[in-house]
Amino acid sequence: MDADNNNTPNLPEALSSAEYRARLTTKLNCLIAVLEVAIAKISKSIDVPGANEERLQKIRSNLENTLSICHRAKQTLDRTASKATMTKTADKHSMTARDYVELTSIDEYRKFRRMEPITREELGSINFDELARRLAEG
Repeated sequence: MDADNNNTPNLPEALSSAEYRARLTTKLNCLIAVLEVAIAKISKSIDVPGANEERLQKIRSNLENTLSICHRAKQTLDRTASKATMTKTADKHSMTARDYVELTSIDEYRKFRRMEPITREELGSINFDELARRLAEG
């Protein structure tokens, strides 16, 4: 079994994982930074007297092509993240495993399952001082 199989989950299912997308984004950002530094160094080296300009131009061209691919991959990853967020937001009534962990009983689950999501208007009308006082009374 090679190393890639241990670190790369099945695509495209893996792209629905925020954690996996975050790791990919970090790797892409690092690669983009390295490529940009390499391109800058090659550009400086071309101006040095006696430099093999043809070879350095080829290298720079390859680096720029790779950088372009990385930018496109990052855009695709960002679009995938946006789509996943919109899908999650649109499906407000489905509860996740995290939701179940916070509930103390099946009755509590049923109660919350029947409730509508909290609206922005409801959030705007909250008296946080009164709520804190009531919570402190416990």
